[in-house]
Amino acid sequence: MVYGDLVLWLVFGPLVLAAVAFTLRSIIGLVGLSAEAEHDFEYRRRHDMLPSGVEHDDFVSVYVRINRPRGAMHVAAALWGALLATPIIAMALEFLLELLWQLSGQSRVFEPGYLVWAFFIFFGLLGAWAVIGYAVARHYHRRTPRSLEDELRLL
Repeated sequence: MVYGDLVLWLVFGPLVLAAVAFTLRSIIGLVGLSAEAEHDFEYRRRHDMLPSGVEHDDFVSVYVRINRPRGAMHVAAALWGALLATPIIAMALEFLLELLWQLSGQSRVFEPGYLVWAFFIFFGLLGAWAVIGYAVARHYHRRTPRSLEDELRLL
């Protein structure tokens, strides 16, 4: 049992540390972004660099939306999603494999604990993590904002 716990920590420990690091990076990137937007708005207003009709609140919301640390936020979401979903996915895979074993007439090929069983669980987890990564990447790229100037022109 100690060996299993050690492997668990060696595999998931670095992932937890990476998830915490990207979460902290996201939080640090968000802190002070509104104040930075205020300064940028004042600078652009002073130098007549704003499109006509752009209000202060609109500028700040667009600036924050464009300059927030989207990459770090999405990586953190993917890591946390994979970490939290892994036990659920593993239980679902074990249930499905048990069902497959029962439906195959308890064939020795699908017997619990043997190589085929382990491969199904291993590649099932990898596939599930790939789906989570795909979903997060798709969300990231679909919601990528335009440049600040383009977004301000659309207001």
